[in-house]
Amino acid sequence: MPPTLERDFYPFTALVGQEKMKLALVANAIKPGISGVLIRGERGTGKSTAVRALARLLPQHRVVEGCHFGDDPDEPARYCIECRQRAELGPLPVATRPMRVVELPINASEDRVVGSIDLEAALRHGHRRFEPGVLAEANRNILYVDEVNLLDDHIVDVLLDAAAMGVNVVEREGVSIVHPSRFILVGTMNPEEGELRPQLLDRFGLCVDVEGINDAELRVTIVEREAAFRDHDPAFLAEFRETDARLSERIVEAREAIEDIGITPSQARLISRICVDSGVQGHRADLVVARAAIALAAFRGHPQATRDDIFDAAELALAHRARSPVKREEGRGGEEQPQDQQASEEEGRSEASDEQQQASPSDQEGAAQDTDEQSGSADESSGSVEGSSAGGGTGTESTPESAEVFDVKKIELPRHRRPRKQGGKRATAQSANRRGRYTRARTAEKVTDLAVDATIRAAAPFQVRRGRVLGERMRLERSDLREKVRERKTGNLIVFVVDASASMDAEQRMAATKGAILSLLQDAYVRRDRVAVVIFKNRTAEVVLRPTSSVSLARRRLERLSVGGTTPLTHGLLAGLHVIKTEVLRDATVRPLMVLISDGRGNISMFKEEPLVEAQKVAAMIQAEKIDCLVIDSARDFSHLPSIQHLARVAPMYQTYAINACADLAGRMGARYYGLFDLSRDEIASVVERQLNRG
Repeated sequence: MPPTLERDFYPFTALVGQEKMKLALVANAIKPGISGVLIRGERGTGKSTAVRALARLLPQHRVVEGCHFGDDPDEPARYCIECRQRAELGPLPVATRPMRVVELPINASEDRVVGSIDLEAALRHGHRRFEPGVLAEANRNILYVDEVNLLDDHIVDVLLDAAAMGVNVVEREGVSIVHPSRFILVGTMNPEEGELRPQLLDRFGLCVDVEGINDAELRVTIVEREAAFRDHDPAFLAEFRETDARLSERIVEAREAIEDIGITPSQARLISRICVDSGVQGHRADLVVARAAIALAAFRGHPQATRDDIFDAAELALAHRARSPVKREEGRGGEEQPQDQQASEEEGRSEASDEQQQASPSDQEGAAQDTDEQSGSADESSGSVEGSSAGGGTGTESTPESAEVFDVKKIELPRHRRPRKQGGKRATAQSANRRGRYTRARTAEKVTDLAVDATIRAAAPFQVRRGRVLGERMRLERSDLREKVRERKTGNLIVFVVDASASMDAEQRMAATKGAILSLLQDAYVRRDRVAVVIFKNRTAEVVLRPTSSVSLARRRLERLSVGGTTPLTHGLLAGLHVIKTEVLRDATVRPLMVLISDGRGNISMFKEEPLVEAQKVAAMIQAEKIDCLVIDSARDFSHLPSIQHLARVAPMYQTYAINACADLAGRMGARYYGLFDLSRDEIASVVERQLNRG
């Protein structure tokens, strides 16, 4: 029977395709200073399998025996406090330990991540002793975060600090400790489920976008290998045990050779030019490209980094940083060019620049369009752990050219004591579980999240009365127990119901509507709100965007919106109401907001009644559900006439299309009413803020 490890871990080299992903993982294994890799892609593309298989390729490392953090015995300067104290008494014992993949659970509390006071020692013996967390376990290992884009913000902050400093600083509940926490950070995510916080995104050294394989033969190979692995096929295990062993040897050899490989001045200039031409921000990209190029050169057995190594590293390191794709240049890698050749190239570039400046505006515009088309259709180069090139996509997303995105101001909502399950960044609310920051303590009939510091403070004044003598453990009673109250940021559900009919009167109106939606989407993304989009035209309504926090997905869906046809207003309102009620059933604490963008002139009946009457009835239903609403008139701006809404409420005779159908609907929905082009003048943030603050 084959060893247990052979059955439990899929071989790394048995993975079919995804060469860029494997190359990025191997580069980090060779040089951990690259600062990890982010793997973005759809479900079922082998992301988690590759990460778990990587650890088996890495050699065992020496550790200080008995150290909670696995300190390196060859680096005394990085010892933890306990190891430093032990080292004063004599040489420390040394052991070997395999590289591990330490997984960070998506619902992990901050105590579990950074560590906390040992409850048993505190309650039984009255001692303040530190209980290590995930960051302690991850030291000198691989820290794997699945669905990293769904992490709570306060957990992200902790990871950022540890990744940047290489240490974990714990100051809480009477415990003050600093311990090493250097790890290879590997994150996976599905972009369809939301974007990653920009600060954390930049911390990943490399980024790879993976997709499902469409080649039928390769898909058959995947199925066959998976079946052989599940059936413990001896031939399968023997074949890939050998290939994994050879790859492991190459990684060890590369680690030994990497010290002799450097970056020449000409290569450093090439790296900087690539970064500048790609439009990256900051200087971290230059450093990561240089480190990755050195790692790839060592892995491929090159005495120094070649031009291909540099461009392969740039494509991996700039995939999530570049505003334009990395453009490969042909040339001899790693060699200094003669000065006359450099002067000739600079002169050629200068002449080309002069010719471009002399070109007519129409020629320049056409050239720009050609460049955009080439950039959008450029084929991604394939990489391989056997030494071929690796590529990556860009991390930027285009906005529809016809839609203007407006700047929005920061929106702060009042704190809510009502417990909420859905996380976000819009407002602060009490957490209904053990996720969130510990802010205060309270008494409770059943304590599930013990606040040790508050419990000790509550019991301390009564210790003498209870007969405790010096040296004994603290004597506690049920009345002393205190429970932690945690708070976290909460988001909202914003459902846009958009009129896409011809009654909006022009593509210009739809372009303005897209701009308004994109502006609100951008603010919603920053605040971790979830957004849905419903459009109605012809004789039906369609949910073009299910509730999501992915602004890139929303942009792609908005790009395909067009105007035309009749106006089934009732259909749109009911579809938006259905989306909200469905989400409320999933989470009763969600705060929905419906944003109707229309001229209010419905002309298609759903229940064989007059269209306006049907829309009015649905508006009353929405108000009865106590849903916050915002109505934006896409045709005209009547907001400067306060008497319009008043007349719509008190005089039924004025509820006609001649007055303002949108204002009438706003009154029946209990909604705020605004004009679309009034909002385009820096009013979007204040409108959303006022609406979300109602109630």
